[in-house]
Amino acid sequence: MFSYFHVQGQSMEPFCREGDFVLVNRMSYLLSHPCVGDVVVFSDPARKDFLLVKRVARISRGGLVWVEGDNTQGSYDSRTFGWIPRKAILGKGKVIHRSLPLAYDIMTQSLERSLINKV
Repeated sequence: MFSYFHVQGQSMEPFCREGDFVLVNRMSYLLSHPCVGDVVVFSDPARKDFLLVKRVARISRGGLVWVEGDNTQGSYDSRTFGWIPRKAILGKGKVIHRSLPLAYDIMTQSLERSLINKV
């Protein structure tokens, strides 16, 4: 099962930039665990309906994960909210589309059309 989301903010630059699309592989950690260096997507601990993309920096023996943005000076991450439980991670993230104003409009329209056609 896969999903995607649109990146807002600069906390993961240069891995992903504002406007990029990130694919979330929700199956990636069903049979394995996140590793240091993995890019993961999870719910913001303060706002559960808001997703964050960060890199795993540390893993505790008790199943907790420390995540940090690649842009350390401009990142809201574990240095602010602390460790997150492994079960909070939705999946492994991968950039599938780099942002360009025209490309964003085209991809958004294309995705909307494909979703409408499936209904």
